[in-house]
Amino acid sequence: MDWFTDPVASRGAGDLSSLQSQQLAGDQVLRHNQRQTAQSESQKLCSDPYRNDEKLAISTTVNDNDDELITLDEANDVNDLMVIKVQPVPKPTVVVDARDPTSNGALVLKPGCGVELEDHSFLTITETITSSSSTRYIRGHRLLLQNHCELLMPERHHELVQLVNIDKELNTEVALWTVPIDAAVRNCKIIYTNQQYEELNYQKDIQPGSSDEDDKHIYFCRYTSGHTNVGIDGHKPSGPPKTGRIEHLRSHQADGGTLITRGGQHIQLRIPDAQVRKQWRGEVDCVLGGSHVEQYDGMEMKRYTFGDAFAGAGGTSWGARAAGLKMKFAFDLDPWAVQTYQQNFGLTGMQILQMDVHDFVKKAALAGSDMAKTCLVDILHMSPPCQPFCGANRRPNLADNERNLGAFGRVADLLDVCKPRIATLEESKSITDVDKRKHFTELIGFFIQKGYSVQWKVLDLECWGVPQTRKRVILIASGPGEKLPTLLKPTHGRGPGLEKLPGIGTAIRNIPDNALHHDEIPRMEGPKPGYDDDRLCPTIMTKAKAKHYHPDGHRRFSVREHAALQTFPHFFVFCGPTVEKMKQVGNAVPPVFSEKMFRDLTQQLLAFDLAELAELSRAANGSKDW
Repeated sequence: MDWFTDPVASRGAGDLSSLQSQQLAGDQVLRHNQRQTAQSESQKLCSDPYRNDEKLAISTTVNDNDDELITLDEANDVNDLMVIKVQPVPKPTVVVDARDPTSNGALVLKPGCGVELEDHSFLTITETITSSSSTRYIRGHRLLLQNHCELLMPERHHELVQLVNIDKELNTEVALWTVPIDAAVRNCKIIYTNQQYEELNYQKDIQPGSSDEDDKHIYFCRYTSGHTNVGIDGHKPSGPPKTGRIEHLRSHQADGGTLITRGGQHIQLRIPDAQVRKQWRGEVDCVLGGSHVEQYDGMEMKRYTFGDAFAGAGGTSWGARAAGLKMKFAFDLDPWAVQTYQQNFGLTGMQILQMDVHDFVKKAALAGSDMAKTCLVDILHMSPPCQPFCGANRRPNLADNERNLGAFGRVADLLDVCKPRIATLEESKSITDVDKRKHFTELIGFFIQKGYSVQWKVLDLECWGVPQTRKRVILIASGPGEKLPTLLKPTHGRGPGLEKLPGIGTAIRNIPDNALHHDEIPRMEGPKPGYDDDRLCPTIMTKAKAKHYHPDGHRRFSVREHAALQTFPHFFVFCGPTVEKMKQVGNAVPPVFSEKMFRDLTQQLLAFDLAELAELSRAANGSKDW
């Protein structure tokens, strides 16, 4: 079955609120001189599989009274028109009783109804369409079962995910899918809820007691997923998921009403976002504006707190501190990296720990312990070992890979013990390759299982002032009840308003001759051709590569120059032998990028918190007036 979509602007990702005020108010007319005839349009509908770039050219007219609207003054012949009958879809307030028997009655295709389609996807109908040739279509939000092979999500029984469009900046818009009316197989009940899965799900609350009984056609939707980067037609992955956004529904997107479970319990389908947050973080740890409170000149000041997992030498932490975050903890297993971290962050008062992630999680999970209190942060960054996924790891050590994959697998546990409102993660871009799909799906699943919203993109870090051709996957997630921030916009490039791309010379030209680590220079076999220092440096690795040499061609970059190309300040201290210092530099997240990312995230988080506090204040004042 071949269909296409028509993207529709929305207030937010997967906004499921009433559509008539946004784009579908009243009846709409499609004219022949804007597109082909209705017959050729019908042929196109059935020729291009699952297209999201074919758009209906629609002329919108707001008219709440007429059943049909045909503007003859805008066409030469009534036969040149397609009449699109649009019925507004009100925000439903429903009572779903799981004890009711399954209905197998006649198919109902009205706005607001849910239907299963013949390809086993689903549609929440928003409108019905009749062409001038009397061909009938239904249009609405398309949903896939959560276990669909390209959704990168963990399997869950009777869970659906609504598809939305995303652009290159991961902004979202609602996608409306148009399908032939005979594609609908049967009606089903699709419940949009912002309740967490553990609080409300099919197996716990609806599934009949006997496995011999037929499944009830009741499904929950609590996530939207962008599908711009990957196809959804085939049974195998179509390509690397270099961009994606999977977002949990928030309160305003959920259905109002109640579900009566098979045991007779009444559960609200929509609850306040603040309540979702408290269910996850607890009552005490839900301080808006920053969970660290300090006194400054007699005034109470709040700051967002930060923890760094797999911290390495501290490139991420340096940027986070520069962005104004309150440092609470960092841990890493590498002794030289931890010594470097201690040299540069020892005066911050934070906990700096040399331990592996397994020990950290074990200690942090002890209720009431000092570690349990320390590890609770507003923002958590994770850089799990990338060697198992790195394209440069052509001769992998199997024992090391197994150990690193074990560390990678503790991401969900870190979310459990740290409960961050915002989590960030940096990884090798190779993890998005098709042959790594298993690991990437597992990674996304760690966040979904805990109720997080998540977005990711392969970024060229030179677009944020890093003088290298460094591509990394950057993942940003928001916790239960939180709004997902937008991705930070580039600061450097060739477009209007952007700074010039950085070059090697800009990074290394002003290093003092007596700078620390500047006399530590890896060996190079003979001179090489000189080059213009205005270019970008090849990606800095844990070892000097063939192209990593000074523009004059006479020597390798020094350790200090490697660090400068990674945007470390010239006074940053590295500990250990030269080979260990090079490894610390190569594994680091560039501090310049880190600072920009966390400055942007804290500004967005503060804006979200201020808006929520203002809403709480209005509600409190309203109740007093009442």
